Amino acid sequence: MDLQVRVPIADRIRPEQYERELDKVFKRAWLCVAHTADVPEPGTYAVVEVPTFKASLLVTRTADGSVRAFHNVCTHRGNKLVREGKGCRRQFTCGFHGWTFSNDGRLTGVPDEGQFKDFDRAVLALPEVRCEVWQGHLFVNFDKEPRYTLAEWLGELHGEFDNYFEGREEVSQYEVEVSANWHLGVNSFTEGYHTRVLHRNTAPDYLGSKDNVHRHRPFLQLLERHSRYSAPANPDHRATPAEVVAYEGNRKLVPAYGTPREDLPPGVNPGRVSTWAFDVMEIFPNFVAINANEWHLGLWFWPIDAGRTLIRGQRFMYKAERPSDRLGQAYSKVRAREILREDLNTMEAIQQVLQSGALTHMQLSQQELSLQHHFRVLDEMMTLD
Repeated sequence: MDLQVRVPIADRIRPEQYERELDKVFKRAWLCVAHTADVPEPGTYAVVEVPTFKASLLVTRTADGSVRAFHNVCTHRGNKLVREGKGCRRQFTCGFHGWTFSNDGRLTGVPDEGQFKDFDRAVLALPEVRCEVWQGHLFVNFDKEPRYTLAEWLGELHGEFDNYFEGREEVSQYEVEVSANWHLGVNSFTEGYHTRVLHRNTAPDYLGSKDNVHRHRPFLQLLERHSRYSAPANPDHRATPAEVVAYEGNRKLVPAYGTPREDLPPGVNPGRVSTWAFDVMEIFPNFVAINANEWHLGLWFWPIDAGRTLIRGQRFMYKAERPSDRLGQAYSKVRAREILREDLNTMEAIQQVLQSGALTHMQLSQQELSLQHHFRVLDEMMTLD
């Protein structure tokens, strides 16, 4: 299937299209739902909401160190077993009638059990969701019989990131609901054409150069299902007074990205670009990873319905050893937050216009090949039985 330069975007945001996408795409894909940093030690757990399926997952790390995912539901009367958050528990007790489950899903305690007939604890264990871990990222598959293994789903990406996502600390996590279709959210982060204009005040000279005014990507690759590109750092960027203070003697974060490290695995800066800022990688359908020298960011775009998306972000940076490291991290977080706000506002503006019917198609450029690829993969999945 060829890439389309004119994409019928109005058709993509219709409620009937969304319902088909749930069935043909989201119920079949391997979906990244969390990071194993959320459950670092045996006994720890995290509640992960998946609004796309109105599902609540209970992710646990069991005594043997494995990570598992269960539907967060007491199998007695359907009460939500754990309301929210993270923590450390060896067992979970329902606040309705006191049924207790171990963190490996077994039903271990039932008050007044003798009053139940035809009772089988094994049948009433927590319903498990198929999950696998890849480089610290937890993926689940809601299909009863998955059509692909996680390795098959990730394809070329699977073996290219050894030791990259390890050894960092989480420095921020956030979520925001936007009035926009999930495609618009993913599309906003998988091209760099907009950065010179939309972020002209928040990131005026972070990317590109006088020889690359329009910030063309020095590396872009379309894979079987996914895509990735490298953003060009600006060698002529002039540090502001705040940046001088924030990064003096520290590792470079945003926007002074620093010289690309020589120990990066093949999946990071895959084109080995010398003036490299970071990579943007779309793992289809709804996860975007932004990877740099000393930090990485995961972005989830969970569709709630045809016109609303829950966006989650989780940022990791090198482990701080000094107060000055914290200053550099804090400054980069603030800069990234201000840039993100501009993206969110634009998504909602586009959604409003598309719903009016004023625009039916997007005319995409060579800088927006990742968007063209996104919709090609979508169309291919929509045709599968």
